[in-house]
Amino acid sequence: MKIMKKNIVLFLLSISFTICISQTNNTQSLTAQQDSTHQDNNYILAQEKEFMEKYEIGNMKGIRSKMLDEFEMRSGPSCTAENTGITIPKDSIVFAYKYFNEERCWAVKYNTNWGFVKDELVFPVFENTNEKQANKYDEPPQPKGQIKPKYPPEAKKKGISGKVYVKIYIDETGVATDAIILRGIDELNQAAIDAVKAVKYKPAKLEGKEVGVWVNLSITFSN
Repeated sequence: MKIMKKNIVLFLLSISFTICISQTNNTQSLTAQQDSTHQDNNYILAQEKEFMEKYEIGNMKGIRSKMLDEFEMRSGPSCTAENTGITIPKDSIVFAYKYFNEERCWAVKYNTNWGFVKDELVFPVFENTNEKQANKYDEPPQPKGQIKPKYPPEAKKKGISGKVYVKIYIDETGVATDAIILRGIDELNQAAIDAVKAVKYKPAKLEGKEVGVWVNLSITFSN
C-alpha cells in the first residue's frame, strides 16, 4: 500500500512538473511573439516617419479615398520612379496625404505601405453616414458675394499659380463649415480654404426646405 501511495505521489509530481514546463514554454513563446510584434511596429513607424520627412508631409489627417483602378504604387512622385512592387487593387481604400501638382500624383498610404499613385485614380470618399442625404437638393447653394482668394505674397513672388479644387460643406444656414482639398497646390491650399469659408451662401433647398450639402469648387490663382 505504501509503495502504491508513493507511486501515486510521484506520478502527480511528474504531471505538475510537466504542466509547469509547458506553461513556461508558452510564456516564453508569447513573450517572443510580443517582442517580434513590437519590433515590427517600430520598423513600420520608422519607415512612416522617414517617408513623411522626406516628402515634407505634415501630421495631417489623410483623405480617405477609393482606387478607381488597379495600380502598382511608385516609390517617388516622378512618373519614372521605380515601382514598389505593391499593387493596390481596384476599389481599395487608401489615404491620400499630399498632392504633387507638377507630377500629378498623390502620396498615399495603403495599409502600412507608403507610395505614389496617379491622381486620376484617387477618388475621395467620406465616412459621414449622411453623405448621400447631404448631396440631395433641388436648388444648389449660391454664394452671396464673390469668392476672392488672397494670393499669398510669397507664392505670387515665386510665380506659383493654378487651380485648387476644394470640397466644402455648406450647412442649412449658408455657412461653409468644412473644407477638404481634393487637388491642390501646397502654397495656395490654405488661401483657397480661407476664401471659400469667408463667403456667406444662400443654402441649398430640397423640397422647399433649406438643407446642408457638399459641393465642389475650384479656386484659381493667377498672376
